[in-house]
Amino acid sequence: MEKQNKKIIIIFFKKIFFQLFISLLIFLGILFDPIAMNAHVLVTIDNNLSDCKLITNCIFQSWKVDDSEKAFTELIQILENTPRVKIIKKEKDYIHAISTSRIMKFIDDIEIKNLNLDNILQVKSSSRLGIFDLGVNKRRVQTLRFRLIDIYD
Repeated sequence: MEKQNKKIIIIFFKKIFFQLFISLLIFLGILFDPIAMNAHVLVTIDNNLSDCKLITNCIFQSWKVDDSEKAFTELIQILENTPRVKIIKKEKDYIHAISTSRIMKFIDDIEIKNLNLDNILQVKSSSRLGIFDLGVNKRRVQTLRFRLIDIYD
């Protein structure tokens, strides 16, 4: 009889623990919404994007293009059609999007600035958390560049 009572108590505590764990996951999912969670404020300096603070989890490139307006519009389309990427701020010459990783749900910021006068696009991708990104942001920017080149060819 005593063994059966112990089993019932163990099952009861397992159920309680499981319910608390699921509730915590739901709460954290609501609390840490990628759009509501501003890990840092994105700053522009002299109408340019800010440089990377850490080069191990950020990439910043300037692309010279023939028609910056057309390329900027195409980049908007590319970002809108990319899985797990959401544009959260879109202006005449600036885009801010977030990319969420598939498994761990890490958030990366993608910024694109169109410098119309010089036909230059500034592209920056940076991780919000951590020191290393294992080259994810560099691959993301390279993929954006290659997809943009494919559209023009």
